[in-house]
Amino acid sequence: MRKIVILIALFVVGMLNAQETGSVTGTLLDKEADNQPLPFANVLIKGTTKGTTTDFDGLYTIDNLEPGTYTLEFSFVGYETLDKELVITAGQTTTVNASIGASAAALDEVVIKTTTKKESEAAILLEQKNAVTIQQKIGAQELSKKGVSDVATGLTKATGISKQSDKLYVRGLGDRYNNAYLNGLPIPSLNPKLKLIDLGIFPTDIVENLGIYKTYSPDIYGDFAGASVNIDTKDRPGKGFLEVGFSSGVNTNAVSNDFFLLNGGKYDDWGLDDGSRRVPIFLDIPNYNYVSTDINNFPFDTSFNPEKRFNAPDGSASITGGKTFTVGNEQKLDLLFTGSFGQNHETATAGIESTFNAQGGPISNFSDINRYRYNTNTTVLGSVGYRWNINNKILATTLFVNDTQDELREFRGLGDEDASTRIFARRGTYEQNTLFTQQLTGEHKFKEDKYKLSWGMAYNKAQGLIPDRRQLFFTEIEEGLVVLGDRTSPDFANNQRFYQELDENDYSAKIDFDINFGKNEDDEFKNKLTVGVASRSKDREFEANQLNYNLNNFRNTPVEFNNPDALLNETNFLDGAYVVLENLNPTRIYEADLSTLAAFANLQYALSKTLTFNGGIRTELFEQNVFYREQQDLETSPFRTRKIEETFILPSISFKYEVNNQTNLRFAASKTVTLPKFTEVAPFLDEDVTEVTLGNPIVTNSDNYNVDIKWEHFPEQSGELVAATLFGKYIENPIEKVFVASAANQNTFINSDNAVIFGAELEYKKNLGNLFKVEETTWNDLSFGINATLMYTQVEIDPTITTFNGSNIAPTNLERQLQGASPFLVNADLAYSKEFESHKITSAIDFNIFGDRVYSAGGNGVGDIFEQGYGSLNFNFKDEIGDHIEISFKAKNLLNPDIKRYIDQESIGREITNYNFDNGINFSLGVTFKL
Repeated sequence: MRKIVILIALFVVGMLNAQETGSVTGTLLDKEADNQPLPFANVLIKGTTKGTTTDFDGLYTIDNLEPGTYTLEFSFVGYETLDKELVITAGQTTTVNASIGASAAALDEVVIKTTTKKESEAAILLEQKNAVTIQQKIGAQELSKKGVSDVATGLTKATGISKQSDKLYVRGLGDRYNNAYLNGLPIPSLNPKLKLIDLGIFPTDIVENLGIYKTYSPDIYGDFAGASVNIDTKDRPGKGFLEVGFSSGVNTNAVSNDFFLLNGGKYDDWGLDDGSRRVPIFLDIPNYNYVSTDINNFPFDTSFNPEKRFNAPDGSASITGGKTFTVGNEQKLDLLFTGSFGQNHETATAGIESTFNAQGGPISNFSDINRYRYNTNTTVLGSVGYRWNINNKILATTLFVNDTQDELREFRGLGDEDASTRIFARRGTYEQNTLFTQQLTGEHKFKEDKYKLSWGMAYNKAQGLIPDRRQLFFTEIEEGLVVLGDRTSPDFANNQRFYQELDENDYSAKIDFDINFGKNEDDEFKNKLTVGVASRSKDREFEANQLNYNLNNFRNTPVEFNNPDALLNETNFLDGAYVVLENLNPTRIYEADLSTLAAFANLQYALSKTLTFNGGIRTELFEQNVFYREQQDLETSPFRTRKIEETFILPSISFKYEVNNQTNLRFAASKTVTLPKFTEVAPFLDEDVTEVTLGNPIVTNSDNYNVDIKWEHFPEQSGELVAATLFGKYIENPIEKVFVASAANQNTFINSDNAVIFGAELEYKKNLGNLFKVEETTWNDLSFGINATLMYTQVEIDPTITTFNGSNIAPTNLERQLQGASPFLVNADLAYSKEFESHKITSAIDFNIFGDRVYSAGGNGVGDIFEQGYGSLNFNFKDEIGDHIEISFKAKNLLNPDIKRYIDQESIGREITNYNFDNGINFSLGVTFKL
């Protein structure tokens, strides 16, 4: 691994050797604003393809110019165009400053307005600097520089955010505390266990920028404590373009091991010599037409046998195109389309996944696990925007996402507390999640921007399917002699087929109205009153079914671990050798709905030239209903109902103090709520191989109190930032996942007493040339960024709490750190950017590390389970060759750390490893054609 890192470092250093060229730099000023800097203007070398735009301080630089005489052209929409001649000398930087103003015709007739490029780092920092509230954004430019391919990974580059599997943690607060929005409108989760949609399903191809709001403001829903994440999709293509991209890659674990999945029954031979390897049909959904009344006719067309698959390289393909059409004098029609498909293979061998009792003895000790996953993602986004003048626009956005995962896990280990019986197990799970979103939004300005009306509406259709999950246990009764079933357990429910379907409809709408007043000396509005209303309605239908295999007749019949179909076939079934029965568990069906009607008012008021107040209040009428049955109910019994009906009054207040032109000091405080998820309320028994979780209908909402203090400094050089934040949270009745005092290794959800969180965030972005104060050298092509979060968290649990059915919880520790909260998080990156003739080189190395965090709370004397912290190192290289070709190379997870969990078992004075896998290193090579 050390050699890989050294080779990459040498590769980057090799790119620093530039030829003898010169450069031009300078500042462009705005005559119409008393010669203030003019941002986002065009600066071109006439007769060439070289050029740039000015940053928010009006600065520009164009590098790698051959010695000679050139004409420099400055231009801006509605302004005069200015040409200036310059002479470039090898090895020197020429300074050319200029100022431009509106053309003579435009001065009397046109009010100049501009739209910032929201995906560039400079524009995003300018927006952050000028914003009244605390915010953080990551633009498409930064995501591309760091080689980020999905939204979830992109968010982990921000301060205080980490990811655990498909769960996002913000300041130590997990799934239930966070919200996701698409263009300002909420989007639902595809996973019934999660509130926040797995943001990894969104490729960055569709993203203009990611907004991260860790402080609350009344214009967003009050179910908030960690962060609200907003994905702004691309919508303004400008001049016509078409880009087609391809990539291919490998995972070191996958290519160094054979790859297996369960036989899906709907696969074609790949055509190899022995016909033993097969390739899955694109988007195949195996065996979802199962009907319970057909059990006697053996309706199954998928098997229990593992099958060796063709381990094709990972890869993706994408196409993006768009164009803005001018209709009439001012009317614009924006059309944008992007589509992508990607696949990848994951393999992990010799893993560990075990459970232990309070004395450190194994309950299930699977110390040799192989895991295989094949993932696909298909995303299609289309948008149509219409601007009939600069003050009015509407946008229609359509998004479709299809995400699939086919997984096989094979377990080998000891299955009882005496550690005397070897147990084998196999579970294959196929999942397909789809999301369809249709949005319509609009913005209208009146009376020279004094009034603005913004509105939006959305429909989301989410479907989550597990159309085929198959699980078998095996027992080794003698060395080398295996029989079906787990001899250490009398329950044959371990041998099963399982089916699950979630259907959810989500409707939302909002209207905001801004009233601007009180102009300053620059004739700009300094105060704003915003009022608005919002509504959301969501309904869910969830149904699962399990078929248990009674294998009593096979208790002494040997079977091959890799060929259980030798016994579990249609012939033996029809002959009555084994029986398949529906597990008629009434808790496996539930329905749920929620509705929210909200109104808010917010005032932004400049108390002085440097101090701005922002505060408001939101009122939400909230109702949530979960309709369910309990274990003892009949299938024909009427549904029970758990209703939460509340009126929430949610205030927020913030201040922004401009210390000087580059420095802000901010304060924010708010009250918010956290609502239980449907699955935390519905008593559905979710069973995995080594643990089960049962919902608790008496869980209720939490109240959150939030405080932030932030100092931020924006140096004169563009793209640079220094910031520090102190934050604190107090949560009343936080919802926690805990153990129940039972022999079934069961978890449930309860309201604890309280939780406190205190922390500090630091952020630093700097150009190394400016840092070391050197003349124009390769140091100026290097930029460095680091952010770090330090946290203290503590949860207090009342041990007398009981669940809805009277079960006692049995927490091992009555005080501990918050689930998912790391004591520290660090992200760092080093980026290099340079132009060489027709090549524009961008490369970056990024590293992140986190401290040990609680994965799940311990109970019955078993210690809390921690996820051991680890570091990740990634490398990205991109070369834009001319105007039409871009090649890229990515290397992810270069350190390939072990993903390990351990039990902090005080009763025996040591830690016990109960989970251990590594994910392998990913390499990929891509090419994009810009037509």
